[in-house]
Amino acid sequence: MKTNFEIEENYAVQLNGTHIDLHNNFDFIGLSKNGKNIVVDFKRTTGDWIKNDEFKSLKFEFKNVFYEYFEDGDSEALKEDTERLGEITFFPADSREINDGIIPQFKPKMNDDLIMFFEDGRVIRIGCEEIKLTTGN
Repeated sequence: MKTNFEIEENYAVQLNGTHIDLHNNFDFIGLSKNGKNIVVDFKRTTGDWIKNDEFKSLKFEFKNVFYEYFEDGDSEALKEDTERLGEITFFPADSREINDGIIPQFKPKMNDDLIMFFEDGRVIRIGCEEIKLTTGN
């Protein structure tokens, strides 16, 4: 898997030298599919801790997807927990039976998936050839 970003401390990513705090500064909007591609969208959250120069939106574009696993979150969770990313990690594809573990790893290895864990228990796990992170101002 190729990426244009690195994971930092399992709650943030680094893109072109910029630290992006996914847990505190962004809300999950949704996921869309188009053929063999999947897009996961986030928008900047509201709060007095958000810097004025923080990106308004983020988009993870998963290209040539060959594996996907989704687990719904708690239907009675608070709205903010359904939007809040808890952790993000690269995880070995040969351990797909494990969907609740974290590996502190900056870059993916050849046969890794990307897993996103949300505060409400939602899990998004995707294996693909490339993930491109783009930002909106």
